[in-house]
Amino acid sequence: MKNKKLLSAIMGLMLVVLLGLSVGNVDKVLGNKPKEDKNQQEDKAVIKNIEEPEVEKTKTIEIVATGDVLIHKEILDTQYDATKDSYDFNNNFQYIKRYLENADLTISNLETTLAGKENYGYSGYPSFNSPDSLADAMKMAGIDVVANMNNHALDRDVKGYKRTRQTLVDKGFDVIGTRATDKDKRYVIKDVKGIKMGITSYGYTMTATDNKRGLNGIVIPEDILPLMNSFHPDNLNWDLENMKAQIANMKADGAEVIVFYMHWGDEYELEPNAMQVKIAQFLADEKVDIIFGTHPHSLQPIDILKSSDGKSETPVIYSMGNFLSSQRTERIQNPYTEDGVIVSVNITKNLESNEIVVETPTYIPTWVNWYEKKDKLFYEVVPATINDAEYLTEEGKKRVVESYNRTKGVIEKYNEKIKVKE
Repeated sequence: MKNKKLLSAIMGLMLVVLLGLSVGNVDKVLGNKPKEDKNQQEDKAVIKNIEEPEVEKTKTIEIVATGDVLIHKEILDTQYDATKDSYDFNNNFQYIKRYLENADLTISNLETTLAGKENYGYSGYPSFNSPDSLADAMKMAGIDVVANMNNHALDRDVKGYKRTRQTLVDKGFDVIGTRATDKDKRYVIKDVKGIKMGITSYGYTMTATDNKRGLNGIVIPEDILPLMNSFHPDNLNWDLENMKAQIANMKADGAEVIVFYMHWGDEYELEPNAMQVKIAQFLADEKVDIIFGTHPHSLQPIDILKSSDGKSETPVIYSMGNFLSSQRTERIQNPYTEDGVIVSVNITKNLESNEIVVETPTYIPTWVNWYEKKDKLFYEVVPATINDAEYLTEEGKKRVVESYNRTKGVIEKYNEKIKVKE
């Protein structure tokens, strides 16, 4: 009897143990997971975020461009500091700096030489030569690429031409429109945040002595002509074929976006001439993505050209006007030379398909503000979208509005899609 009770006790104890184990495994039997505390949940969320990062599907960059940088005598006189015997041009760009440096790539036209003081001194029109500190100020303002193929490239002869280009290179700029040797390429390829840009510049030439190509009446020497990207109305078809070849070369070098920066047109005209239109349509047919234009010293419209096969569109800015100059109403009786634009173009790349989309250009109107201080007349580029800034005089506040209205009237004349950048 005693053994029987003992056996029953042992069996009861075993039953309790078995029931305990079964209860502990109920979740496993039923497929339920044990509850986690908050810290465990947060840890797993962190691990998941680390293991599964979001993949970037598109990349967008902003390209901006400006018109002519012309340093006339009036600007030279003002920017000279006699106490230091030096020139400082930083203030000329201080109020538009943020628009240039915030872009992913900024292009501008240097319509003067940097020939050195020893090369007949500094001067403005008609034979431009500016201090090297101008390039420093342009770099400070955020400009990355400089076009120097224009009608003033030989203002201080071959020596000045070569020194200008080398100085720009030494200052860290990419230079377009000219090259150092005939073995160098006629363009630059810039990798801008993973998008490869092919950028080149061409400038018009005129007939000089002995029917040779010239710039402002100066014959381009035979050894220098191959170093310049130029075109001439008498040989335009041949020059267009040269442009076509460079487009092919840029694409072969991996360019995904092709940009042409043209020095063309008639001075002080508010609309493009027939040659500008012909070249622009040719480039559009060759699938150039963006065309920026300079030289007229006044604005001309922005348009969107459709290629002849109807498969693509190319924005063309016929003229971005003067960016910095002393060409004001008071001096040449032409208010349009006071106006300019900073043109902005967004480019988006689909990182999965590699498709490129060039968006419709927008623009920021600019105006060359003019004021007197300490017996000097200062010329500074300002955004014409701001009419109540402290740096404006009462007259300036009125005239910047007039400039804004003039600019809209010209720039938006050809295409209703073109708007001021917000």
